Amino acid sequence: MWNATNHEPSTALGTDVTSTQAGQAIHANFATEYEVRPGLRLGLNGYWLRQITDMKENGQDVSGTREGVWAIGPGAMYSFSPEDHLMFNAYFERDARNRPQGTRAVLRYVHHFG
Repeated sequence: MWNATNHEPSTALGTDVTSTQAGQAIHANFATEYEVRPGLRLGLNGYWLRQITDMKENGQDVSGTREGVWAIGPGAMYSFSPEDHLMFNAYFERDARNRPQGTRAVLRYVHHFG
């Protein structure tokens, strides 16, 4: 994940901060599923994130700001038809570094237009 320089940072950082750049990061998502009955799939999903460079203020590295986290949790998908799907994923985060750690839940409805 590549992040560009922000030349209009928040004034909450102070008037002497004229640019910021979030650190570059590597991340991965995974999911596995099993169809337990027609239209219903259950599985396991997760993600991993590791920031590999420091963030910058005014072009200078700010040490101790690299983020990291991994998460795992259950997932489900119900298909009403070949075009309509309801998906639920829960993620239980672990080993968070320089960011909040918690539980995340995502509910999505997907319709494929033909």
